[in-house]
Amino acid sequence: MTQPSTETPAPTSPSSEQAAPQAAAPAAAAPAAASPADKPSRPDWLPEQFWDGEGGAIKGADLKTHLDDLAAFKAGEDSKRAAAPEKPEGYELKLPDGLDFGEGVTFELDDKDPMFAFGRAVAHDLGLDQPGFEKLVGSYAKMQVEQAKADQAVFKQQFEQLGPKAADRQKAVETWVNAKLGPDAAVLFGGITKFKVGIETLERVMRLASGGGAPNFTQSGRDGGHAGPTEEEYAAMSPAEKLVAARKAASGGR
Repeated sequence: MTQPSTETPAPTSPSSEQAAPQAAAPAAAAPAAASPADKPSRPDWLPEQFWDGEGGAIKGADLKTHLDDLAAFKAGEDSKRAAAPEKPEGYELKLPDGLDFGEGVTFELDDKDPMFAFGRAVAHDLGLDQPGFEKLVGSYAKMQVEQAKADQAVFKQQFEQLGPKAADRQKAVETWVNAKLGPDAAVLFGGITKFKVGIETLERVMRLASGGGAPNFTQSGRDGGHAGPTEEEYAAMSPAEKLVAARKAASGGR
C-alpha cells in the first residue's frame, strides 16, 4: 500500500508582478492651451467692429443689428425713389411747409430761373421724392434771401455816403438815362445806380452830354450849371415837382 507523501512542496518564487507593488496610474494630462496660431482669425470680409478678438468669434448680435439697420435704410431709399416722378419736369416748384425767412421777408419762386431746372435734374438723378426736392428749393431760396440782405446793407451804406439827397440824385440819373438812352439802357444801368461811384459817374456823363452845363449834385444838393432851385427850394418841392426838376436836369435844363 502506497503511503501518502509527506513532502512539503517547495515554495514557488513570486513573479515580479506579484512581488512588486502595483505602480500608480499616471494622472491625466491637462489639455494644452491653444496657441495663437490655432485661434480662429477674423475673416477678411468681416469689419473689425464685429469680431471678438478675445474669443475668436463673430459678434453675432452686433452684426445682425447692423444688417437690420442697412435693410431698413435701403427700404426707405427704395420707397423714396419709387415716389420720385418719372421725369424731372414732374417736380412741383414750391417751398417746404413752414419755411421761415424772418419777420416781413418773403421769397417769390420764378419757374423761369434756370437754377430750378438744374435742381429738378439733380433731384431726379438722386431719386428724390417731392419733399426732397422742396428741401433743395428751400435751401436755394434761403441762400438768395441772405444774399439780398447782404446786398441791401451795401446799398444802404452807399446811399449814406451820397448824402441826404441820395434818393433824388439816383432818380435824376435814372430819369436821364431813360430819356436819353431808352428803357433798355435804363435796365442796363439800373445796377450801377445802386452804388455811389455809379451815380457820380452818370452825373459826370450828364454834364458832358449837356456841354458841361447840367446841374451838378453834391452832398448838400445841387450846384453849378443852369440856374436851378436852391437846396431850400428843392426841399420844399412836392414829389411831382422834384421829378420835373430831375427831368429838366436830364434834358440840360430845357
